[in-house]
Amino acid sequence: MQNLKELIGQSIMKSEETRPLTIKNIQKMHKVLIIPLEYCHYNEKNGRISTYISKYLSTANELKKGDIEAYNKVLEQFIYESNPNALDKTKKNIQLLGQLEPGVILNDGRIIDGNRRFTALRKLKEDGNADIFFKAILLDQSEGIDEKDIKKLELQLQHGKEKPVEYNPIDNLVDIYQDIIENELFSVEEYSQYVNKNVSDVKKMVKRAILMNQFLQYINAEKQYYIARDWEFDTILQDMLNIIERQLKGIDVINILDDKTDKHEVQEYLCIRNTLFTLALTGRMLHTHDLSRHMRDIGKHVIDSDEKDDFLDDIEDHVDDIYDTLHEHDKIDLETLKEVSREIDKVQQDLAQKGEEYIESGKQSDVQTKPVSIMNKVLKDLEKLDFVQLKYMDDETEQDFLTHYSKLKKEMEKIDEALRV
Repeated sequence: MQNLKELIGQSIMKSEETRPLTIKNIQKMHKVLIIPLEYCHYNEKNGRISTYISKYLSTANELKKGDIEAYNKVLEQFIYESNPNALDKTKKNIQLLGQLEPGVILNDGRIIDGNRRFTALRKLKEDGNADIFFKAILLDQSEGIDEKDIKKLELQLQHGKEKPVEYNPIDNLVDIYQDIIENELFSVEEYSQYVNKNVSDVKKMVKRAILMNQFLQYINAEKQYYIARDWEFDTILQDMLNIIERQLKGIDVINILDDKTDKHEVQEYLCIRNTLFTLALTGRMLHTHDLSRHMRDIGKHVIDSDEKDDFLDDIEDHVDDIYDTLHEHDKIDLETLKEVSREIDKVQQDLAQKGEEYIESGKQSDVQTKPVSIMNKVLKDLEKLDFVQLKYMDDETEQDFLTHYSKLKKEMEKIDEALRV
């Protein structure tokens, strides 16, 4: 690819506009250039389309930059599909007002900021509009700008806007996983700073991202992120994370599998995790209505109950059968999942039925034991009462206390009456 810097003053022209950018913690003004569209190409590492790229590559396709226009055509479609409403709005705005906000590209033509604006400009050119150019700042990597600087700038530009266009939640998790875990570009603290989020919120997203990757590995569909996107799995991942963290107090999902000191905790984690993964997979395959509610019910009424061990033992063979069937295939995609689901339909139906039976049993048990739970809470609160203090209440406080005490006695009489029935 040619160096665009060499074309400044020839086919690339300078404008009168400037834009401030902060790189390596130094802010400076940069000239905005007017660049022919054919010199620019999409960034295949754009987090907003990571799930679309994973689906494209899963079908034996390759992204080749030998033919830039063919490459751009493929990624243009992904950009459009990721948020067609936002793209159409951007196109209309540019058609009416021109490109008001410049993008950022590298000297090899890779777009760092402005993929949607670039797409809108391409669409306008396809519609027959003449004199369509991309206004952008040109950054030269030979000046010491590395991948971390580029990604940091990308995050700051995307999330620093007053109203940034929201990611698909799964695309966001993929981006976070690649930046923090896979490529180790940033710490959680650094990332939270660049995207204007709390450290605790980013850490939760990292945990969901790790669970997502573990889930895809578990079902033999490693990095097939589009599956999690198509299944709208973000909420399900949080449901599973909540259950795991309630069961294993103090567990850190981020590094639990790297911890070799407590093998028992790792085994317990894998047992609960694999069960939840299988239930979530089965739920999607059987089109369970409100899968998130179902997973929460499994957590509340089964995993968090005295029936947990019986339930895990009861469905262990089902979990193993489904896992083994998935791993008989070289690799799983959505179509293969449908085939596998037909193969193991009876196992899935049995598993779903057992889950419902345990949930109903748990709900019934909760109803039966709820009075005891409430009474325990009342007794614990009464134990906090300091009887010595009763002697030193002023008149107004004493009257309030006696009113509440009278109500309490009446409630106790109602309990006596109910128990005599």
